[in-house]
Amino acid sequence: MAPQQRRKVSLKSLREKKRRGERITSIGVYDSPLAAIADQVGFDLLIIGNAGPMSLFGHADPTTVKFEEQLFMTQAVSRVTKYGLIVAHMPYLSYHTSKEEAVRNAGRLIAEGGAHTVKCEGNRHTADYVAEIVRAGIPVMGHIGMQASRRVEQSGFGIKGRTADEAREIIEGADAFVDAGVFSFILEQVPAELAEFLSKRYDVPVITLGGGTKADGVYHIAGDVVGYSAFQMPKNRRSFTNVQPLLEEGIIKYKDAVLNGDYPFEEDSFSMNDGEFEKIRSLYKHDRRETAA
Repeated sequence: MAPQQRRKVSLKSLREKKRRGERITSIGVYDSPLAAIADQVGFDLLIIGNAGPMSLFGHADPTTVKFEEQLFMTQAVSRVTKYGLIVAHMPYLSYHTSKEEAVRNAGRLIAEGGAHTVKCEGNRHTADYVAEIVRAGIPVMGHIGMQASRRVEQSGFGIKGRTADEAREIIEGADAFVDAGVFSFILEQVPAELAEFLSKRYDVPVITLGGGTKADGVYHIAGDVVGYSAFQMPKNRRSFTNVQPLLEEGIIKYKDAVLNGDYPFEEDSFSMNDGEFEKIRSLYKHDRRETAA
């Protein structure tokens, strides 16, 4: 039997997966090498979140991430991927000041960045901007629960929805996003029972990041998955391997080989054609100052 041909992931195929009860896989990627690997492995969603600029550009706070940085990383992912649905995060203040700017910036991530969809953090107060982007024909993934770019709020980082009041606020935000037309949303750092409740409440897929296993799918950041990040990973997430010792080992070996005069290795060096270097030696002295004298 011939192997099944891979098809490009679409909004329709995601909805069908939810309907059939199949798990949706998603991963945060923000450079070409990891994106190419993830796409080859076969993830449904390739998400360029604000973890990319934070990790690779050293932003300690996502509120300082520039739109252009997010755009560059989206381009890096879209140039090397074929199958996964590319979701580009809308940075802080890129869709909050006016509906016109929201549509313009979302459109740039599609037209210039090569994304298929965009992702917006927010709540019921920002749902109007999301609805405007959707009306412009751009699919939007919502982001509910803990939201890194909204850390300036008094609630800050951490688990959201432990109390009934917090859970009600999350549900109201999710309701508003679904009413605005999102095709899916990420639910970050919420209790597992709330994630399961919301996944059953909506027709759109609910993807969790630190929210248990009972939703429609799970999201994790590639750098954290392989142990390659400039920042400490939250306690309730895990790495599945750790490439940092391997990277450090390789860099140390390279430095030592340079200091010892071993690298580049002799078998990797090139020589001039026979007799050609003798012609040069007859024309020039070793020391340029001798030639000048």
